[in-house]
Amino acid sequence: MNQVLMTIRKITEAFVLVMIGLMAVIISYQVISRFGFNYTPTWIQPMSLLLMVWIGFLGIAIGFQDHSHIRITIFEDQLPVKIKRGLHILQRLLAIVFGLFMFIEGSKFAYDMLGSSIPGIGIPSAVLYVVVPAAGALIITYLLFEFMGVWKGYTDESEVEES
Repeated sequence: MNQVLMTIRKITEAFVLVMIGLMAVIISYQVISRFGFNYTPTWIQPMSLLLMVWIGFLGIAIGFQDHSHIRITIFEDQLPVKIKRGLHILQRLLAIVFGLFMFIEGSKFAYDMLGSSIPGIGIPSAVLYVVVPAAGALIITYLLFEFMGVWKGYTDESEVEES
């Protein structure tokens, strides 16, 4: 099962890297066309925003998977180990609830946006919002497998235990 999770992780990361590269190319093209030819294509800004939203939400899912999300530990560091462990479990349970909320509400919103399109690129607005339930599903998947003891968090492929 860990191999499946690792494959999902690598596909997600590869997808994010491709989007980052594509975004860099698109923005470079925008700068060149604006300052070199005094022309900016109308599709560049909406496409850049779409990619940025997808990168951000998939980045949230990856952050939950490998425990690299932003958190303040100044108070946690002062607590006994048992309380820290309890807080960690509570935090992970709340993250699952958050992922479930993202999945349910994001699915509803993406469905509601099927009738509209993104100006400049003409694709359904749902394409912009479908990343919310996708990220929610990734968060739920990894955290549930973490609770079952299958997933220990991503550090390095050689350090992840095989089951």
